[in-house]
Amino acid sequence: MSASEETIYTAQSGWQFGLSAGYGQIDNPVYKSDDIPLYLIPKVEVFYGDFAFSNFELSWTPLSNDNHQLSFVTKMNRDGLYFIDNLAVSSAVASLTSSVMPGAPRPPSAQQESQQQPKVSKRVGNITKIPDRELSFLAGAQYLFDWQQWRLSASYFTEVTNYHHGQEGALVLSRYQRWDKHLLVAAAEIQYQSNEVTKYYYGSHRQEIAAGFSLYQPQHAFNKGLQLTYQYQIDEDWRFISDLKWQVLDSEIADSPLVSKQHLLSYYAGVAWSF
Repeated sequence: MSASEETIYTAQSGWQFGLSAGYGQIDNPVYKSDDIPLYLIPKVEVFYGDFAFSNFELSWTPLSNDNHQLSFVTKMNRDGLYFIDNLAVSSAVASLTSSVMPGAPRPPSAQQESQQQPKVSKRVGNITKIPDRELSFLAGAQYLFDWQQWRLSASYFTEVTNYHHGQEGALVLSRYQRWDKHLLVAAAEIQYQSNEVTKYYYGSHRQEIAAGFSLYQPQHAFNKGLQLTYQYQIDEDWRFISDLKWQVLDSEIADSPLVSKQHLLSYYAGVAWSF
């Protein structure tokens, strides 16, 4: 993010490289699967006219002014991260696709969660025997509206890698506050995932049933999230960054026999260098 409040949400032209070293973790909701660690987060950004490339995301922005921005974007669907067997690979992919932009209050205690009754009776089996879920890529449009210290983001994407043919959308409201070298950004998000997305990643079919899981076919889902980011500008090239995200999965996903967590708490803190 740039140094002035007027351009805090505006990408700079040219190119930028950065690397953050620290520690963080992404909660993995899949049954008997390890949470995904984060150590190094690289950043490679190139801006050329209306086109931009940032790690795995490619965008074209034909409309942009002081308050409005319309972009056409390709990005990765992150649900596939939860099903990667190799923890080092999932950590590397998560780092390359990290937005480092995050979340808030802690989820209910384990005692509170245990008192919740799911809509369906879950029967769990051997998670290692289910078919692989692939990382999929999405393409779509994103609209941004900026007003003073506020930003409203609306996006809608469809899958282009021919795995599930699903759609995904999000509505995000964020606000930033700056004090000298300190920057705080808070955001609230509602994410939509279509039937095709939830069934592909969290549904159980014939092979899952053979592995011991109960039959389950979820419908479309609305996931909710709160995010909180704090940054301190040490000097022109160095920053301390921290990121926290709390997400509540829709019951359509949480009731899946493949899922063991509904409340996901992810975080990261480290020192970032860029030029």
